[in-house]
Amino acid sequence: MMPQILLCPETAVGAGTGHLRRAIRLCKQLSPDARIYLAPDVRDGVVHTVSHELGASWIERDPAALVAASAIVIDRPIIPREEVAALCQHAVVIGLDAGGSGRALCNYTIDIIPRLRDDGRANLRSTAFLELPRSVRSAPPAIYPRILVTFGGEDPKRLTPRMVEALLQTGEVNAQQVTVVRGPLAAWDAPGDVRVLDRPSNLMEMLCDYDLVCTSFGLTALEAAAARCAVVLLNPTRYHARLGKRVGFTDVGVVRVNRRALGLALSDPALGLKSAALVDRRASQSLARTIARIAQAPPARCPICRRPGGEPIFRDADRSFYRCSCGVLFRTAFTDPGIAYDEAYFFEEYRAQYGRTYLEDFAHIRVLGLARARRVMRAHKPPKQARSAKPRLLDIGCAYGPFLDAAQHSGFACSGLDVATAAVRHVRDVVGIPAVAGSISDPSVRDRWKPGDLDAVTMWYVIEHIDDLRPLLRWVQRTVAPGGVFAFATPNARGISGRLDRSAFLRMGPRDHVTVWTPTAARRVLRRFGFHVVRVVVTGHHPERFPGCGAVRPGTVAYRLLLGASRLLRLGDTFEVYARRREERE
Repeated sequence: MMPQILLCPETAVGAGTGHLRRAIRLCKQLSPDARIYLAPDVRDGVVHTVSHELGASWIERDPAALVAASAIVIDRPIIPREEVAALCQHAVVIGLDAGGSGRALCNYTIDIIPRLRDDGRANLRSTAFLELPRSVRSAPPAIYPRILVTFGGEDPKRLTPRMVEALLQTGEVNAQQVTVVRGPLAAWDAPGDVRVLDRPSNLMEMLCDYDLVCTSFGLTALEAAAARCAVVLLNPTRYHARLGKRVGFTDVGVVRVNRRALGLALSDPALGLKSAALVDRRASQSLARTIARIAQAPPARCPICRRPGGEPIFRDADRSFYRCSCGVLFRTAFTDPGIAYDEAYFFEEYRAQYGRTYLEDFAHIRVLGLARARRVMRAHKPPKQARSAKPRLLDIGCAYGPFLDAAQHSGFACSGLDVATAAVRHVRDVVGIPAVAGSISDPSVRDRWKPGDLDAVTMWYVIEHIDDLRPLLRWVQRTVAPGGVFAFATPNARGISGRLDRSAFLRMGPRDHVTVWTPTAARRVLRRFGFHVVRVVVTGHHPERFPGCGAVRPGTVAYRLLLGASRLLRLGDTFEVYARRREERE
C-alpha cells in the first residue's frame, strides 16, 4: 500500500502556475493516495484553480496534514532550511526542482529543469521526467503561420501583451495568426484582435496545433519542443534567460522584446528543427511512479541512535547517505537492492567477484578465521568464578561455517546462525556444528538465547547489512556474559578509498550496506552498549589504491613499502573490532 503523499507546490504571488499545474497532474496520477497541500493563507484564486481541476476533497488546508503524511513533495524553487528540517522529523521529504537553503536537507531531490550550477545535491537529474505531450506534430515546421503566446497562469510581468505587440510590429504576422493563453491568475487585457484561450485545462496536448510557441523558460517551453513546435523565449529574468541559453533555446530578450532577434527567429526555417532536438522523447520516464517508489522509504534516522539524518553527505539515484553524531555513516534506500543470500550468492555471484565459489574458498577463509578466533580468545576475560572450559560462541552470518570450524578448533563451543538455509544445513551436516536458520533482526530468533548465555558473539561482514541496529546491540549487551567478547569486521570509511574520494567509496559500496563504520565510531558506539574495545585490526590494505600507484604490482619493493605505510597509517579499507563486555551494565 502506497503511503499518503502530500504535494506542496509554489503558490506565491508572481511565481506563475507551472508548479501548481505539475502538482495537479501528479495528484491525478498518484490517486488515491495523494493530496495537494495549500496553506491557510494561500490566495483564493489558487484554491479555486485546484478545486476546478480536482475537486475540493483533494485539497488539504490544515497544517496538521504535514505531520500525518508519510512523504512530502515540495515543488518550489526556494524553500527555507528550517521548514525542511521540521518536515524531515517524520516524513520523507522529496525536493522537486527545489532550491534555497532547504534543498540540502531534502531526503531526495529530483531536478527536471536544468540548473545553472550543479551543486551535487540531486539524487536524480534528468529531463526524461518531463510530462511530455502525447499529441505531437508529424514534423517540425519551417514556416510559422500559427503562433501561440503563453506565459503561464499569472504572467506578472505582462509578457503576453509585450510579445503580441512585438509580433504584430514585425509586419510578418497579423492578429488572426496569434492565439494567446490567459491563465486563471492573469490580470492583463487581451491585446488587439487576437484569439484568446481562457484557462485551458490541457494546454500541453494543444501545443501541436501551433507552429511557433512564444513563452518563457520552463515546463511549457520544454513541452512545446517535445511536441515538435518551434519555440522562442521571452524571459522574465536574466536567470531564466541563462537557463534557456544553457538548454539551447532561441531567446528574444528579458522582459523587453529584441525586435531584431524576433525577426530573425521568424525568418529561420530551421528553428523548428533546432527546438525539437532539445528534448529526447525516447528517454521518457514516469515521475509519478518514481515519487511513489521513493515515498515508501522510511524517514532518515540513524539505525543506532534513531536521530534524524540531517543533511545528506552523498546522494545517488537509489540512496542518500548521512553522518550521525555517533560517527557512523548510514543510508536510506529508495530501491530494493535485490540481493538474496541464497545458494547463487555463495556460488555464482561469489565466483564472479572472487574467481571461485565460497566452498572453494573455504580453506582460505578458515585460515583467516583461526587468527580471528585467537584474538577473540585473548580478548575473553571472564570473572574467575565464571570461567568454563569451553567459552560459548555464536557466529551470526556464519555462511558455510569456515570461521566456526576454526573457532571450534581454537577451543570454543560453537553455534551458528544464517539466513541461508542451505548454508545452515552444510554447517550442521558437514562441518558438524549446531546452526540455526533465521535472521538476527527477528526478535523471535534472538529469543533463543537468554541473558548471559554466550561468551562471544561474532559478525564477520554482517553488521553493515542490518537496518535496525539498536535492538541488536542491546541484545548483544544482554546475551554476552561479563568479560565476554563482541567482535565484528566491516568496511572502513577511513581507509585509503574513503579518504581519497568519499563519494566514490560510497557509490561503489554494496547496495545492501546500511551503515559504514570507522574504528573511532565503533569505539564510541560500543561504549554506549557496555563494551570496551580492546583491539582494532585494520585489514584490506591496497597499495595500488594510493594516488598515482595504480601500476604498482605485488612483490615489488615499491609495493612492499606502500603496504608497510598503509599498515602503519591504518589505511586499510576494512577493519576488525574486538570488544569486551564490562561487568557493570550501562
